[in-house]
Amino acid sequence: MKKHHAPLLSISLAAPFLPSRLTAPFLSATLAMLLLLLSTVSSTFADSANWKMRPATGDWNHAANWTPPTIPNGPAETATFQSSNVTDVLLSADTEVDGIVFGAGASAFTITASPRFALTISGVGITNNSGIPQNFVTGDFGTIAFTNSATAGNLTMFTSNGSPTVRRAAGFTEFFDSSTAGNGTFINNGTAVIRNPGSTRFFDSSTAGNGSFTNHAGGDRRRFFGGGNTIFGSNSTAGNGTFTNRGGAISGVFGGLTAFFRGSTAESGTFINNGGTVSGAGGGRTSFGNTSSAGSGTFINNGGTVSGADGGETIFNDHSTADSATLIANGGAGAGGSIQFFSDSTGGTASVDVRNNDISEHFAAGERVIVGSVEGDGNVFLGGINLTVGSNDLSTLFSGVIRDGGTNHGTGGSLSKTGTGVLILDHRNTYTGGTTINGGKLVVNNKNGSGTGSGPVQVKRGRLGGRGTIAGDVTVGDGSGRGAALSPGNNAVTRGTLTIQGTLTFNPDAAYNFWLNTSDVTADEVIALGITINSDAQFSFSDFGGSALTPGTVFTVISDTAATPIAGTFSNLPDGATFSSNGNTYQVNYEGGDGNDLTMTVVP
Repeated sequence: MKKHHAPLLSISLAAPFLPSRLTAPFLSATLAMLLLLLSTVSSTFADSANWKMRPATGDWNHAANWTPPTIPNGPAETATFQSSNVTDVLLSADTEVDGIVFGAGASAFTITASPRFALTISGVGITNNSGIPQNFVTGDFGTIAFTNSATAGNLTMFTSNGSPTVRRAAGFTEFFDSSTAGNGTFINNGTAVIRNPGSTRFFDSSTAGNGSFTNHAGGDRRRFFGGGNTIFGSNSTAGNGTFTNRGGAISGVFGGLTAFFRGSTAESGTFINNGGTVSGAGGGRTSFGNTSSAGSGTFINNGGTVSGADGGETIFNDHSTADSATLIANGGAGAGGSIQFFSDSTGGTASVDVRNNDISEHFAAGERVIVGSVEGDGNVFLGGINLTVGSNDLSTLFSGVIRDGGTNHGTGGSLSKTGTGVLILDHRNTYTGGTTINGGKLVVNNKNGSGTGSGPVQVKRGRLGGRGTIAGDVTVGDGSGRGAALSPGNNAVTRGTLTIQGTLTFNPDAAYNFWLNTSDVTADEVIALGITINSDAQFSFSDFGGSALTPGTVFTVISDTAATPIAGTFSNLPDGATFSSNGNTYQVNYEGGDGNDLTMTVVP
């Protein structure tokens, strides 16, 4: 029990008898004096103290270890540590202080809250002027808690240990209100048993600040919280912190975990989820649940380092969102790192980078996930869902494979392109549910197979181009007048031929953008198995050379590989018409080539 000196002054709240001659100024002066005396009395109760150079024991709650001999234990009190020959300090009772100060030249201390005792830092927080790391340890239900606006300070290290046995508990470091982890280092150890790993937890509007957090593996796969963990609840934030979730080093164990719940956000944090290091070991994980958000954080998911080891994971559940995060999935000798979406989670405008690995979209058939962009050279497993990319308006190159299947083994996966950026697909893809372009440009540059899987391609808004091959039917425009175009080739500089193994249909609001370079006599071309041009579809011609062409030079605009003729004409390019551009005159023929191609011949 904390001891107090006898009070020096007692103040009654009853109204005193005041002679009539006592004026208001006299009363005000008297009250001011009483307040001054009260503040003096209060200061005598502030048991701020310095840890002795040679204390009798390492017990914080033993007054003889402090100068003056009083225990710092109160919301207005400060514990100061300087040089000492006893640097292992243990709590033997619940303790609260305004702050802890390590003075210049202080020894390296280790302050331990265990078992079942709590150290609450409720004011300024920790101030470390020693120039060396200062250590704090919790275990067996011991807790270090920061409240109000307290900070964990600089050059501070907090270790929360897991329980050594089933009947023992773990240690916790916790942040409440608007407290911050500052620039501290936090280590959360796993446990050899199923439950009770060490944990750092954030609540209310607290923040991880610029802290560094390492969550070690532990437990086994029967329990979600097997490894050491960092947990964000309420409206807390990861700030600019760095979080490393270690992979398991023993077969059957989970890796470390960082988890977000109830409106918390990763803000601008960096999260590294490492893969397991032995066969059968789990990888580190970052998980989002409820209405939490990945913010603008960066998430790096590394593969298992040996065959049979799991990769690191970033998982979105419930109504969580990837927001504007950067999500990276790297491969490895074992399973690759993964990015997974479940339930009603969304991809926001996140940038997804798949490097020699896969992103698994685990949704029921008919649902979809939206991400800002996708790039890299790994695998995207769609199952039976729709993947919509492009909402962050970035231009990206994807050299991997988009396919059905994945964890839920679904089929019928589809791809939608939105935004204003360009998505280049330069590898064969095998998804079966089709492709829809609602904005920007999709460039198909594969050399083998089909760049858009086996399904149909619908251009509702934006452009379709490239020099690759499309297996399904292609429809340009949907009658809404939103501006849909077919633009073979890569861009205005690089000419190319786009091959469509199915039919090609231009609807009334569609345009065909044809680019010709008279300097090197190259032009775009599209090849399709049957062509239909509906009324009001437009033809756009661009000459990027300006050189004079030899009369009789023929350019194939559309090659129809079907036996039937082209159905219809572009409204501004009638059959047999002539037009001039940059000194060259061209004549249009919808029966050119082998009899059913659209050609342009240079005429005098």
